Amino acid sequence: MVTTDAPFDEAAEPERLRRFVAELEADGFNRAGTWDWEGPTRRSLLEGGHTTSERLRVIIRPSWPYLPPLLHVPGINAWHADQEKLCIWQAEDNSQRWATLQGLYDRIDEWAAHARDGFGLVENARNPEIYWEEDAGTVAGLVDVDELLAGEPVDGQHGEFHFTEAVSADGRLSPVVVYDLRPGGFSAVTELPSPVPKQLPDGRAGHRAVGGRWFYRSSVPHPPRSFDELRSFLTEKQREWLDRDLRKRWIVMFGLFWHNRAGLVGTVLLATATPTTATGGHRPYQLVVLRPKGRKAMLLRAGPDAPELQGKSVSIIGVGAIGSHVADQLDRAGIGRIRMIDYDRLWPANLVRHAAPPGTPAGTLKTTAMKDHLGLYPWIEIDEPAEPSEGVVWTRDSIRRILESADLTIDATGHAGLAELMGRVAHSVNRPYISVALFRGGQVARIRRQAHSDDTPVVQRHHLDRYPEIPPLEEEAEYVGSEVGCLALVHNAPPVAVVHAAALATEVAIDHLTGRHDQPDEIIEVFRSGESPFEQLGRLRREDLPFTIDLSEKAERTLQEAAERALPNETGGVLLGCVVDERPVISEVVEISDPQATPNRYSIPEGRVDEAVSDARARDPRLGYLGDWHSHPSKAEPSPIDLTTMLERVQDSGIPNPILILVHPSVEGAGPSAFVTTGAGLRAAGVSTTGDLPTDELADAS
Repeated sequence: MVTTDAPFDEAAEPERLRRFVAELEADGFNRAGTWDWEGPTRRSLLEGGHTTSERLRVIIRPSWPYLPPLLHVPGINAWHADQEKLCIWQAEDNSQRWATLQGLYDRIDEWAAHARDGFGLVENARNPEIYWEEDAGTVAGLVDVDELLAGEPVDGQHGEFHFTEAVSADGRLSPVVVYDLRPGGFSAVTELPSPVPKQLPDGRAGHRAVGGRWFYRSSVPHPPRSFDELRSFLTEKQREWLDRDLRKRWIVMFGLFWHNRAGLVGTVLLATATPTTATGGHRPYQLVVLRPKGRKAMLLRAGPDAPELQGKSVSIIGVGAIGSHVADQLDRAGIGRIRMIDYDRLWPANLVRHAAPPGTPAGTLKTTAMKDHLGLYPWIEIDEPAEPSEGVVWTRDSIRRILESADLTIDATGHAGLAELMGRVAHSVNRPYISVALFRGGQVARIRRQAHSDDTPVVQRHHLDRYPEIPPLEEEAEYVGSEVGCLALVHNAPPVAVVHAAALATEVAIDHLTGRHDQPDEIIEVFRSGESPFEQLGRLRREDLPFTIDLSEKAERTLQEAAERALPNETGGVLLGCVVDERPVISEVVEISDPQATPNRYSIPEGRVDEAVSDARARDPRLGYLGDWHSHPSKAEPSPIDLTTMLERVQDSGIPNPILILVHPSVEGAGPSAFVTTGAGLRAAGVSTTGDLPTDELADAS
């Protein structure tokens, strides 16, 4: 009799579990243990021939409903079952369909339908070792199956391989016994480290060779569950080779590989002793859990852009904090060739923010440290790091050679002067270029791309509103002092900001290299809020940036004088000018009288806007309509009528963002207020006083 309240007392949501159990018991299930309920087998499993058992068990697991129940189906014989436990939920499944009995039944029926159709690719991707009749233990085998089987094997083929115990990068043995399986013949036992015995028992002196043999079948009925079943799946000739090795070799590894819809899979066994009476005359063995290695397996995890990136090359200038992580992420994403340019060396303190592994010897060139690190990925070609004596990159010729040596150049030095120089040279030779830097003590990151025909050259961005300057913090906030023996101040950017900035730059780089160009030519990301426009965390959107209008001194005087003459009534008219570098320049103002104007009302008579624009263009063909203006004797904000009028101007003029300027003649010292029409309404804009447009002979410069 069950006396504990388990599993209810361990469930995250006990009442939901009680409701599920009530459904089970109402459908003929009985409690068979602390965690188990036994009841009728679902008809779809019986009718599909997957089992003859009329009863199955539902096994509740802790933390219900965040882990699904297990289903024990006696006699189940299918590729997608685990030692009589039906595998019907993906590890990442968080649907909680299992929290109701009908949801559980529906999923079983889906499984039966998939079994009838041979299972789909994902549902078929099960590791063969889960079907083995014994615990797989802690022995693993690293294998590049394509390398081991040397291409496309044919049914019935076999071949030799050798294995050595794998060690970590620092030379220490893994806590799990891991063997590295490689093509090649048998070798002497003394070459094998522990835990495989090095000393052979008496009488085995003539059987010192150890190694492995693989067997290939184009298909098998299901993953083998025992040694006898594995042997039965071999051809007669393959069985002869297997038996021969087991007779002659005291230590031998052998494996069966086959294709299923998920790809090439296999089962490998390690035998380390001769058969004895205690083992029933069978050779003892241990299952080797296969784990993928090699280029193909690694590229599967590099992302969907990896195949295209394999043919691309990148040069990175500055392999410090940000640059090292950019190199690391591009390498992991599958980039084919990389060149790193940095003449500085790594010291212990640098490693806090650097991608080089801890323990890198002090004084190692940053490029050398990163070459050793990136070399872990078999697909990348790394240009030999330049020696410090080769100079620096501050000449146009050096920069040009760097730009022309790769499909993309990334400047991660954080040096504003070098970034602008790089941008100038890149623009002159039409080569793609990206810069990445952190500002304000790591509070803000900026990534600039100059690689596409629509990208504004970096040197032309200083006076454009959509590329705001990022003013520095006070030195005490942006830096944390300097170190002994170091002339440079230590930037206070935290490692998380460094990695975040590097990830953004990598994303922009991949976006360009793949030809998508979904990213804008400049990204400003705010990690910690500050003053406007950096008060909101996250991506700084263009619509959030301040908008500035250039207003000529002559136009400003005309506005003020016309508004004062009209007092106490309102007056207004149109704004004329042109757009220079995407910034509106209002050079002239035309007053249009309204006979019905009052102290709180003004409108432009119909047809007068087109007339004013035509007259202006007759004088100067560069001029065009930019917006409306009118006076508010008091300093009133735009009215609903003002908004309606400006939205109508969008339709009439074809200009997407016409300007509205309000003049306040009764308010002493009040300058004009400017607004830009957007889909969301009227947005305040700044006003910058400027001179007149250039004369006709300079018109081409505007």
